[in-house]
Amino acid sequence: MTYLTRKLRIIFSSNIGLIHTFCAVAAIATGALVIVSRKGTRKHRLIGFSYVATMLLTNLTALFTQSLYQFGPFHWMALASLLTVCAGVSAPLFFRHKPNWLMLHYEVMLWSYVGLIAAMFAEIAVRIPAIGQVVGGSQVFWGLVISASALTFVIGGVLIGRHKKRFFG
Repeated sequence: MTYLTRKLRIIFSSNIGLIHTFCAVAAIATGALVIVSRKGTRKHRLIGFSYVATMLLTNLTALFTQSLYQFGPFHWMALASLLTVCAGVSAPLFFRHKPNWLMLHYEVMLWSYVGLIAAMFAEIAVRIPAIGQVVGGSQVFWGLVISASALTFVIGGVLIGRHKKRFFG
């Protein structure tokens, strides 16, 4: 094992944690690209499928990053995220003949991205070294996670609503 591998294992705790982190970063990048790209194009679909693939890997690895035998709140959030991504990609693939498939795809995929960004901010909030030294109990931990997530969801909801009017009238 190389020095770098040992250091990365310490930082990410396990190979699954490392894969989870890299997939999450890739999902953040591909999600941002698909949001800013022109919709309905081949490029949009390719980047979108990349987002879906990285989100599937992110969520599946999330189920194994904590204690393998203790199913907790983060596992439930990973399952919810998995459902939103699957619902979002299902709309154009299977429900194109339905009148509201595009709005379903738009809303569910954007909410999946907002959830991903909320998870990122929650993770950052609890990993800041200064806070990590101060955090003595789970109340502070959960306060940071909930605050970061709630703020992200409020801002995300406002942006989704604002742009929804632009796309759908």
